Amino acid sequence: MFLIDDLLLAPVNGFKFIMKQIQQLADKELNDESLIKEQLLELQMRLELEEISEEDYAEAERELFARLRTIKQRQLEALGQVHTADTSSMVIESGGDEEGGDFYEPGGGR
Repeated sequence: MFLIDDLLLAPVNGFKFIMKQIQQLADKELNDESLIKEQLLELQMRLELEEISEEDYAEAERELFARLRTIKQRQLEALGQVHTADTSSMVIESGGDEEGGDFYEPGGGR
């Protein structure tokens, strides 16, 4: 009896397996930021080789960065965090605006 059940359900189980594989590939493509970074590099190369115009580059870059932000947002939501300037790991320091600063200037500065 179980052999007959297995034979009858084999197409259904095969279909479920294929759908699971498709879902995993789609999730990987939707959530893998390295793919988007590769696409950004390819886009930059195409611009430098003059295969695309500045306008096409700007539009495609905007779309890719939007996808990248969406992935980051999903990752942060999965961690239960909200990304703010306080939680950022990047620190930006500024200075040297006043005269007489001790910054190296090429070509004869201090």
